[in-house]
Amino acid sequence: MRLHERLCWQQWLVPRKARKIEATLLHVPGFDAPVLRSLPTILTVHDLIGVLFKKNFPPISRFYWSTWLPFTIRFADLIIADSDATRRDITRLTNVSDERIRVVPLGVDRRFSPASQAQIQTCKKQLDLPDKFILYLGTLEPRKGVDTLIDAFSTSMLDEDVWLVLAGKQAWFWDKIQNRLDASPRSNRIKILGYIPDEFLPALYSAARVFVFPSRYEGFGLPVLEAMACGTPVICSNAASLPEVAGDAAVQISPDDVRGLADAITATVSNDQFAANLSAKGLSQAGKFTWKNTARGVMAAYKEVVK
Repeated sequence: MRLHERLCWQQWLVPRKARKIEATLLHVPGFDAPVLRSLPTILTVHDLIGVLFKKNFPPISRFYWSTWLPFTIRFADLIIADSDATRRDITRLTNVSDERIRVVPLGVDRRFSPASQAQIQTCKKQLDLPDKFILYLGTLEPRKGVDTLIDAFSTSMLDEDVWLVLAGKQAWFWDKIQNRLDASPRSNRIKILGYIPDEFLPALYSAARVFVFPSRYEGFGLPVLEAMACGTPVICSNAASLPEVAGDAAVQISPDDVRGLADAITATVSNDQFAANLSAKGLSQAGKFTWKNTARGVMAAYKEVVK
């Protein structure tokens, strides 16, 4: 949806439709809250990437994400944040009081579970995957720490049969990622998959020796939980919301610590017992995040606003 279409939809059409059906409550599950409204409104804020990383956006989009969106937050009667880290960002960057924010974590879809060997082999064949690989899944941009991951893989002590697989769409500043890839002495063992359809994801996670997510900022970080739910050992950054999501079930590294990330990857890939322990902890951690719990949290917010 183009920017002007999104503004028209969320500022005019959605409130109009809500009034037409005589709705009791309007819940906007993402982006900007209607400034002019005639009924109680709840806004879900997933993150404040546009404020914290405004240079990642072109001028028009930059205005929307860094200025307009945080401006409209104050017009919601109640705000739902995916994580405590996002809650802190909202209070720090928009001057919205903490009393108006409720933290409701996301859940993991039940389809994310350890895949069978047959499913894994089918996935490997269809996606032309190597036998042993480290997986990253998300948009391909510097904010996600993909540059750190490439450097860590390039300098690690991994065996020559281990690959790095990067799955996801190319995003802002892809040229910087491409330069890293071109300069890597192991570029011949780095595979770019691009966008992966949802039906492949459980088997793709399950096929990886380790899932690495060294993001510099996440409002929640759902891929970490998805990988854990599939029984895959996880290494992630210790930035923003990721410590909340990962708990003690993942190895946490600073998103700029190339050496630390390289050592963590090597240890996880080469030590089966260590990897198995991470896998077991991950399955337990992912089980704490269900959509049923998310629904309960959202319903509690509804009851606060509509009395």
